[in-house]
Amino acid sequence: MNRYIPENAETRNFPSAAIVAYCYDTGRGAAFLAYKGRQSKPKQHAAFSTVEGRDRALASLVEQHESMEAWKRERKEAQHGLEVGDIVCSVWGYEQTNVTFFEVVRVPSGRSATLRELEAERVEDAPHSMAGTATPKPGQYAQGAKDQTRRATGLHKLSGLKSWHGDAQKWNGKPCRVTWYG
Repeated sequence: MNRYIPENAETRNFPSAAIVAYCYDTGRGAAFLAYKGRQSKPKQHAAFSTVEGRDRALASLVEQHESMEAWKRERKEAQHGLEVGDIVCSVWGYEQTNVTFFEVVRVPSGRSATLRELEAERVEDAPHSMAGTATPKPGQYAQGAKDQTRRATGLHKLSGLKSWHGDAQKWNGKPCRVTWYG
């Protein structure tokens, strides 16, 4: 690791925020240089007219990064709470609204689930309206559907797959709105 460390700097470690700060005197005032994790580029380099001002700014930086690290830990340890047979859906699209349904076919752990895409029944609101609803057909898998294992991102939520956009969440049992054109 090639980091710049000022001469006569006091090292302050904040492991819960993954921050290492070097506090020093510039001759004009107090300053600190803070690094995050193993980065060689400083996260923040600032000078202040007083030691108290420097310490307040450093405390604020550490507090911000402690909350970010806590959020990362929560996300990493998230449990999905899904069971085999549950249906999850992913609603996505730009100029149209699409929905893709999946059935949970295996639960390897509380933090991951294996899904298989389901066929869906699409009902148009009115002829040529290009809008309607979609509902899954449990047990009827899409042609060529392959099992895909996904990580939990929260209760009843799974991360997005490479073949579809957005996270998947447990289906609430109500028909989902869809739109299309062409």
